[in-house]
Amino acid sequence: MTYQLEILTPRGRVFSESVVHALIPAEDGFVGVLAHHTDYVTSSPGGHLALRLASGETRKFRTGPGFFQVRKNEAFLLTQSAETDLL
Repeated sequence: MTYQLEILTPRGRVFSESVVHALIPAEDGFVGVLAHHTDYVTSSPGGHLALRLASGETRKFRTGPGFFQVRKNEAFLLTQSAETDLL
């Protein structure tokens, strides 16, 4: 099962795809999100996040501070910056 995840910065959309799982940096650690997660909002201090796509591929990003929201099987990370993490 998948859900739509978008990473948005002031410069525009950095990522928008269906994912199976996301591990997002949150204030008290990390939040793991699967499809049909309960509605949820948290601030994010930024850091490394990992996404598992429906294809099985893993994508990693390094993000700045922002906010993360899950609602109706869609997730949004609004962040000051996001770059592909090659590590």
